[in-house]
Amino acid sequence: MYVSTARCATKVHLIMKLKDAMEISRKLNQFGDYDDTTDMSVDDWGERWNKSQTQFHVSRAHPMLEKHYTALTDGKLSQRIFLPLCGKSIDLKWLADKGHDVVGCEGVDLGCREFFEEQNIPYKTEPIKGIEGLLYKATDGRKISIYRCDYFKLSSSVTGTFDCVWDRGSFVAVGAHMRQEYINVTIPLLKKNTKYLLDCFLVDNKVFGGPPFNCTEQDVKKYFGKACSLRKIDTKNAYGKWQESWGIKSFVEEVYMLTMK
Repeated sequence: MYVSTARCATKVHLIMKLKDAMEISRKLNQFGDYDDTTDMSVDDWGERWNKSQTQFHVSRAHPMLEKHYTALTDGKLSQRIFLPLCGKSIDLKWLADKGHDVVGCEGVDLGCREFFEEQNIPYKTEPIKGIEGLLYKATDGRKISIYRCDYFKLSSSVTGTFDCVWDRGSFVAVGAHMRQEYINVTIPLLKKNTKYLLDCFLVDNKVFGGPPFNCTEQDVKKYFGKACSLRKIDTKNAYGKWQESWGIKSFVEEVYMLTMK
């Protein structure tokens, strides 16, 4: 009986150690659960929208866009401005109200609909030519359109090219292993001398499952450096109660201005 009891105790001990190791390896994501978010599909994002897990949405024009707007547009009017993975960002309306032709890309219909409905902008939809998806377009005279499709299916033959880009956390929303694919899609959408305002974060992904995913200046240079000149133009301590709930100790926002060569 003694040997049997000892073996049982050892087995229980090993099970407890394995359970503890599994708990340590699990990373809380921004949605408050432990699902793997490093390779989210359009359907995965759709589930988050359906659950109203959109705390990333900012209920005003983004402060970094407001602050660096003149640098982004060089003070020019009627620029064609692209917002990748835009959600229902109020930035779309804010830029359009300044007279620009604003184009977003969002994978989830609900995000597109909520933008137009919450901003009281009448709209219509039509099939996207060349790829699967819907094009949402304002019908009140403002130049606002959102391509509801898989971002990685975009090309300049579908959207045309752009004078400016406001990338508010789009690049850092995709898993790090997908960054080169993101660049392969994005760079051909830019004109020569396109200005690209890039919003990134320094975050401990050893603890936090993301998104967003950590992006250093070295990362920015690695992926954008061949096609663009770049400089860091802003840094902000963005740590708050939401980030504290992720189990991290710091969260730093860094903003870059890229110019297509």
